[in-house]
Amino acid sequence: MKTILVAAGTSDNKRNFAVTFIQNYLNEQDVEAAVTGKSIYKVSELDLEVSAIVVIGQPNFQTDVPVIDGTAFITKFGMETCCEQIINAL
Repeated sequence: MKTILVAAGTSDNKRNFAVTFIQNYLNEQDVEAAVTGKSIYKVSELDLEVSAIVVIGQPNFQTDVPVIDGTAFITKFGMETCCEQIINAL
């Protein structure tokens, strides 16, 4: 199963909102993937064993895993477009 990490430098509420929205969107599109969330400041090399990363804030890590800008989850504009980018990255 694919795994998506939401790495956010914002509040837990915003990170949890993004995780829930993405998971629900993927379920509606019949995409099997697990979505988890973590503080962007606590992401380590071990966490980069995921299929895609949605970043909300400035990442302080480098990876070959596809990284999607999650600013849409702060502004509430373009969240579906962000989810489509995640699906395309998988």
